[in-house]
Amino acid sequence: MTIDKSEYLKTSNPTKLEPFPVKATEEMVSPNEQLTSEPQQQDQSTHQHEQQHIEPRRRKSSVHELTSTAKYDAGLRSADFYKRRLSPLRFKIRSMLLPLVEKESPFLANIQEKVRGPYLDLFFMYTANLGSHTFYVLLLPAPAWFGYLSVLRDLVHVLGLGIYFTGWVKDYLCLPRPKSPPLHRLTLSSYTAEEYGCPSSHTANATSVVIILLWELFKNWSRFPTVVSSFFVIGLAGYWTCLVLGRVYCGMHGFVDISLGACIGIFTVLFRKLLKPVWDDYVYSDNVLVPITLCVVYYALIYFHTVPVDACPCFEDGIAFIGVLIGLDIAHWAISNSPFRNSDPNYPCSVPYSYEQLGIMESILRFVIGVGCVVIWKAVSKPLLLKLLKPIHHLIFGDVISKQNGSTSKDNVLCWAFVPRHDLTVFVRLIVYAGVAAVTVCTKILFTYLGLGVEL
Repeated sequence: MTIDKSEYLKTSNPTKLEPFPVKATEEMVSPNEQLTSEPQQQDQSTHQHEQQHIEPRRRKSSVHELTSTAKYDAGLRSADFYKRRLSPLRFKIRSMLLPLVEKESPFLANIQEKVRGPYLDLFFMYTANLGSHTFYVLLLPAPAWFGYLSVLRDLVHVLGLGIYFTGWVKDYLCLPRPKSPPLHRLTLSSYTAEEYGCPSSHTANATSVVIILLWELFKNWSRFPTVVSSFFVIGLAGYWTCLVLGRVYCGMHGFVDISLGACIGIFTVLFRKLLKPVWDDYVYSDNVLVPITLCVVYYALIYFHTVPVDACPCFEDGIAFIGVLIGLDIAHWAISNSPFRNSDPNYPCSVPYSYEQLGIMESILRFVIGVGCVVIWKAVSKPLLLKLLKPIHHLIFGDVISKQNGSTSKDNVLCWAFVPRHDLTVFVRLIVYAGVAAVTVCTKILFTYLGLGVEL
């Protein structure tokens, strides 16, 4: 049965989100100090309006179509609100870019109206998951288990830095997503709709991943049949197109967003390739200061992350990927200085792989066991760490409670960027995702004991 497009658009009954009531606060609190208080002469009604605009941190339900999000979109408050809270430079840059973003909305809505259909809606909503947090956590470790440690390290570093830099820039610019209405937001989770719009993290991720994989493919082109290599190129082109153009189709981003996102993706690749020889040599060295240096450098990125003025959740994704970088580099340092190191001087932590020795079933078993270990760690680590670290954290820092709502529980925190950087939840999230990377690296040892190792 075919579905008429015009009839579909006319009769669809989209869900309209209503904000959860939350306790409004007089001021948003930065990680280390409170934001500048309101001027004494500020109109009381204006202040109350701004208080009411503070919206919930996260929605738990999945929503397929959002038709009116202006009530809780980040970045849509009055110009005076941002002028009082942003530095002069931040406000000036935001004021220059905001008209470009706003002018796109009618044009994007016109495109969406012309091309939308029920099957394309489902296609682009689900393919957006190819750039999601969960997708990368589950599939990103795979190269390590099949002998491509260099690819894994490149991908983790460009994705980690890409998420961090896009989140940093989003919180710095405080620019909204394309307005809804006139657009319809199409998403499987309203969580991403709560973020600022510019730049697009999906575009940054897709761009960096595609460049890294194409780099490796062309470097090893002769190892594969031309048909296979060509098919792989087409697949990567499709992956990039689905993620990037899909964000426009779904009303999540405009062309300014995806252009800046692509630039950040290219920048992270260049940064990784230029720094890789020096950084990886240091990580694989026997210097006992490596773990301390890594923790200081990566935690500094967390500590100096920009503070938004709306409840934008970008910061928590930045914590997660910085945690992955910490775990990956420290685990590689540990393995490279242990009896489990390989003879390969360039990559002493690689997991040797040979299809001739393992075959199809044991290769699949490697992947299943590896993913299973990651899932188990993710499931048990957070509650365990909260219980173990709470008394230690209290002893060192005392009671660190979010001043927004009196709770450090993730489900109650209005915005992670507003809690102190030494909050217990920040440390726990860093360790959980550091553990994801460490578990990925340490499966090398597990494979050996389970008979899934390879003799080279």
